[in-house]
Amino acid sequence: RGPRVPNPRLGIASVQGGLDKDLIRRVVRAHINEVRYCYNQGLTRDPNLKGRVAVQFQINGTGKVPTAIVTDSDIKDTSVSACIAQSVRRWSFPKPEGGGTVIVTYPFVLQAD
Repeated sequence: RGPRVPNPRLGIASVQGGLDKDLIRRVVRAHINEVRYCYNQGLTRDPNLKGRVAVQFQINGTGKVPTAIVTDSDIKDTSVSACIAQSVRRWSFPKPEGGGTVIVTYPFVLQAD
């Protein structure tokens, strides 16, 4: 067997505010390689690393992400979850309808194939 390939999957997002779940999912999918990179870093330290990381983030009226925190994680390597949350802070989303803040909790299921 060759090296294990990191394969992060998206869970069901919880969204509060004026942005459609599908729009959010599209942006998250577009950035999935950043999540894969974080997970890959963890796999180099522990080839059997797997688990679930839920990141809660806010999308402000301009579509930027001022805060992203890990709300739930069962992955042993905390630097992987921290890396994912840090990546999310760099993402840009469409502006929410009517401005305002959108709160999203997004779970990522990390396992290597």
